[in-house]
Amino acid sequence: MCILWDIERNESVIRFTDHTGDVMSVALDPHSPKIFASGSCDSTAKLWDSRVSANPLVTFSGHDSDINAVAFFPDGRAFGSGSDDSTCQLFDIRCLMCINKFKSEKILCGITSVDFSRSGRLLFVDLSCVRFRFDSSLTGCPIRARVV
Repeated sequence: MCILWDIERNESVIRFTDHTGDVMSVALDPHSPKIFASGSCDSTAKLWDSRVSANPLVTFSGHDSDINAVAFFPDGRAFGSGSDDSTCQLFDIRCLMCINKFKSEKILCGITSVDFSRSGRLLFVDLSCVRFRFDSSLTGCPIRARVV
């Protein structure tokens, strides 16, 4: 479940309850603060409008395990997700589908966080063992790895 919380009143305003597993991450659309994405242990990512709590705008599937992280692409037209299945996916919210899946044989553990560079060309991925940067263009190739 996701909750929109009023900090000044110290109370929940809206509950978003469509996920069937724990929600691990939420991210606000940088250009539309009423829109947000969530990633969950039910292996789905959902796009929500905070003005409409009953149902998500869309549910994205495709991961094989828990989604630990979501982050919006800088232009707000897509968002990325990182999962315990060792992959990241890039979901386009205009065509409502996954447009790229990022993976590497060198990644053997779950992805714990994701973020994009300001230009959107790079997707930063954090794992407990290695940090990667992927080219977020259609190639999805790893361009640098650093063992931590």
